[in-house]
Amino acid sequence: MNNRYLLPLGFAAVLAFGVLIGVKISPFASGRPTYATESTSNQRINDILNFISQRYVDSLNVDSLMDGFVADYLNKPETIDELFKKLDPHSSYIHKEDLVGFNEELDGNFDGIGIEFNIVDDTILVVAALSGGPSAKLGILAGDKIIKIDDSTVAGTKIISENVIKKLRGKKGTEVKVMIKRAGEKNLLPFTIVRDVIPITSIDAAYMVDDKIGYIKVNKFSEKTPIEFDDALMTLKSSGMKNLILDLRFNPGGYLTGAVALADEFLAGTPLIVYTEGRAVGRSDYNAGKNGLFESGNVVVLINEYSASASEILAGALQDNKRAKIVGRRSFGKGLVQQVYDLNDSSAIRLTIARYYTPSGKSIQRPYDEGVDAYYEQYLSIMMNGGELPDSLKENKKIDWGIHPDVYVPLDTSPVNQTLNYLLNRSLIQQFSYSNYAANAKTFAGFIDVNDFTNNYKVSDALFEKFVQYYSLHDTDKAITAAEINAARSKIEIAMKAYIARQKWGDNGFYANMNKLDDAFIKAVQEVK
Repeated sequence: MNNRYLLPLGFAAVLAFGVLIGVKISPFASGRPTYATESTSNQRINDILNFISQRYVDSLNVDSLMDGFVADYLNKPETIDELFKKLDPHSSYIHKEDLVGFNEELDGNFDGIGIEFNIVDDTILVVAALSGGPSAKLGILAGDKIIKIDDSTVAGTKIISENVIKKLRGKKGTEVKVMIKRAGEKNLLPFTIVRDVIPITSIDAAYMVDDKIGYIKVNKFSEKTPIEFDDALMTLKSSGMKNLILDLRFNPGGYLTGAVALADEFLAGTPLIVYTEGRAVGRSDYNAGKNGLFESGNVVVLINEYSASASEILAGALQDNKRAKIVGRRSFGKGLVQQVYDLNDSSAIRLTIARYYTPSGKSIQRPYDEGVDAYYEQYLSIMMNGGELPDSLKENKKIDWGIHPDVYVPLDTSPVNQTLNYLLNRSLIQQFSYSNYAANAKTFAGFIDVNDFTNNYKVSDALFEKFVQYYSLHDTDKAITAAEINAARSKIEIAMKAYIARQKWGDNGFYANMNKLDDAFIKAVQEVK
């Protein structure tokens, strides 16, 4: 039997193009557990109960756990998923059909739509739209629920990850249509996604905000993240960077070693970065130790409710060591460490074996004492409430989970921003901007670089009027008026420039413009000086 050890995952389980983010560490010397029961001769159940007995993070009564389960399992094998719901939100059974996607390597490129997803409450939940992929370009967001794929309803149908992957993956240039339910939207949103090559990179953008402030956005912690991050850091330093904004928003986590390596770039000496501790595995400390590339200079870290796991480790380490100021909204609250065990029938289990703690000893795990379903339902309510726990759920609850920002920046819910988001949610700004770029490529080629474009390109009155007409022709809901669009003109123009810049200069060009609309980014610039 092979053991694979994963530390600590975000709540993403499978990527639509078949990649799992994790980290391998050395296996335990004790090998396979030897606990056995007389309740069943089924080897799979015996192995699962053995692992739970000897490796689970907390002490529990295995006989009590399995009461009523074995008989049900023999008649209805899918109830095995229910067993893991009795443990915690991040322990799970991995069906052998799902291991094809689960075991693929992080390296390389894949054809697909470019999302990370999980199945929550029998619904496909988008964990992240991967930067540079077709979904991100269209405006699909973390937290979106996929209700239909092409002509098939996929919500409430007991769909498994393998079948989701089969429906969403495909050759470059082919189309897939999805209907999405988005928080705050009454109607389903239609998207036609053209599959493309999905680059597996960790750094979305790295650019100079001004002559002293650099910006780096990290979308995940993969095996190559430390190398990619160091390259970005050195490039910005060579451009005169003195202070840094590190953006970890919408980063669901990944390799623990990646988060530790990035923290070590900022921390002088050998301070504690994070430690893990579990009943069977004891305590492991992770300290800084090398000469980092950015041990001096101001640092601001941006987080939000989608920043999970390894993102929280990095933010917590820099906050506790007073190395960075945290700006944004409270993070996800994922502080459990999983280990993956292969089973003899080619399936596997992902079992929580420890908790991780920030240097001050804080466990950031959001409570799950009301059950796994309630845990994810609570998170969905947080997303729908602008990143904060609704007042109805605050009563009699101790809210000390996650990483708390030093500077809180609420979600912008102004009417003008609602108009902007309405247009972005329907990909109207994106599609119009891409068409404008294609029709005027020679004009945009005349700009020296993205700074020249950002400072000197203006959206003309005629072009904006064309957009208003485009909206009237392409939005069937007609939920906003031309007057509301004109009231939001300044923001719409910035968004147009961002999507045009993405076509010409990639994500560096996109974020250099789009961040001008971002209240948390604007606050970070003020705080990092």
